[in-house]
This record gives sequence, structure tokens and C-alpha cells, in this order.
Amino acid sequence: MRLLAIFAHPDDESFFCAGTLTKYASLGHEVFLICATRGEQGRIRHPAIDTSLYPKGPALGRLRQKELEAACAILGLQKPIFLDYQDSGYPLEVARANPQGFMHQDLQQVEDVLLAHIAQIRPQVMIGFDPQGYYGHADHIHLHRATVGAFWRAGNVMSDPPKYLLFPVRLTEQVARTKFDPGRYGVSACSVALRVDVRPYAATIRAAVLAHASQAGPEENFAQVLQDWPGLLEEECFVLGGIRGLSVEGLRGLEV
Repeated sequence: MRLLAIFAHPDDESFFCAGTLTKYASLGHEVFLICATRGEQGRIRHPAIDTSLYPKGPALGRLRQKELEAACAILGLQKPIFLDYQDSGYPLEVARANPQGFMHQDLQQVEDVLLAHIAQIRPQVMIGFDPQGYYGHADHIHLHRATVGAFWRAGNVMSDPPKYLLFPVRLTEQVARTKFDPGRYGVSACSVALRVDVRPYAATIRAAVLAHASQAGPEENFAQVLQDWPGLLEEECFVLGGIRGLSVEGLRGLEV
């Protein structure tokens, strides 16, 4: 099986579904990652990293690219594919003021770029952002729209297009323990199509998250990471974003 994850920034893969990605990679499946930007507008959280050497922009992007490459190696993924768009920034007010940001790029053009990669990789399963962008980041929402469009358009250009499109999500009660609005960014248990027990991969997830040192901070702060991302080392949940030519029962084949 080939699995393709499509995310917007370095570290999205580690915070949102690292356990699932490394699980399938460890079982011998090919796992690919597309990253739309290099996270050029991120905020450095590690005190040992000199912010004057990595200001927002290309310098920070180069640092975060290296972090993502290290995380992918830890998780057993193929080398990440970068689409070379620019990080819009966060929150929305910042993103709106950045005309070069990803959220302002033509949606159909982004779909075309994704579709070309999908046709080359030929995944059976795709993973991308849910409609709320996991926590509302404008780049996440823009990429969600392009990913859904590319998933369905793949049926027009491929003889064996992807069968499933999955969105990693957090349960409402999990989001309620964070700073985010659970009514907007959480999902009910009855909406979940696939649950993956990631406890056997906890050490790998932890290492992948910490590889993104600029964003996760030092190892001694990992307890805070778990507060912000409850369930990170326990279970990953997915809702169904698209299915092609099969019944929902076919999802059981992914529960290996």
C-alpha cells in the first residue's frame, strides 16, 4: 500500500498523525509526505536557537526543512516533497496581511500541482486536513480545499485513483482541554471512521515531535506539548473525507 499525507507546514505530520504514518511505514508500506510550505512564519520556541540567525522568512524555512527531513527519517517516511509555497502566518489577521502567503494562492493551481504528485505517487490512501484545518489555520483550510479537489479529480486522470481520503481529527472532549474551541475544532465520537492505537509508537512520535525543536521547544517542555495535544501518544482518530468505489466497511482493512 502507498499512503500520501498532505500538510501545510513542517511539524503538522508529527503533531497530527505521526503514529499512523510510522505504523504503516513500519509494516513495510510506502508512506509519502507533501508539505506545501517550509513554515517560514513560525515562532521559535526553543531557547537554545538563536532567533537572530533564523528570522521569519527563508532562513527559518531552511531550518524547518531540515527539521522535517529529520522527523521523516525518524518516522520511516520517504523524503518530504515541498511545493515551495510560502507560509501565510498565524493567526488569520497576520495571514491576510501577507499577500505572498499560501492562503492567497490560486486554488485550482494548487489542485493541479497536487494532482500531478498524486498521479506520480499513485497512493491508495490520502490523508489531509479536515474542513476546519484542525485548529483554523488559514493555510490548513486552503490546503484542505485543494486536497479534496485533487482527490476527486484523480479519478479523471488515473486508472487506479486513491480509494480513501482521511482527515485526522481530535475528539470534542480532547479539544475542550486545550485553548481551542471544542465546538468548532472537535468532532463527536460517532463521526470517527478510523481509530489507530499509537501507544506502541509513542517513543517514535515523541522523537519526531522533538525533531521539530524550533516549534516544540526543548525536551523538558514535552509535558506542556502533551497538555496542548492530548492523546498525542495514545490514539489517532480520522474522519472520512472521501471514498471511491468501496463501502465504508472497507476501512476495516486499514486497521492492521
